[in-house]
Amino acid sequence: MLALKSPGALGAVLRETRTALRIPAEDLAAMVGTSPVTLRRLEQGNPTAAIKMLFTLLDELGLDLQVSLPPGVGPMTLPDEQSRPRRTRVRP
Repeated sequence: MLALKSPGALGAVLRETRTALRIPAEDLAAMVGTSPVTLRRLEQGNPTAAIKMLFTLLDELGLDLQVSLPPGVGPMTLPDEQSRPRRTRVRP
């Protein structure tokens, strides 16, 4: 399990999982009913008001948000808060 402490960590997990499962961003955006731009912003860790508030609440309450990776997604390390996510391209 990975403990997520920030929007950036959540975005990194979303992006790494999507690329490990070889799902193009455009396809995933269509699958969940959002735009590729919105998906990209989430993957980059750009905090919307709701996501930022979620992590603020979790921190104040002493709670951790954890995720289990699906089968086929290898181990990953989360970026530190100062780094930007690396760019990767999914090839079908």
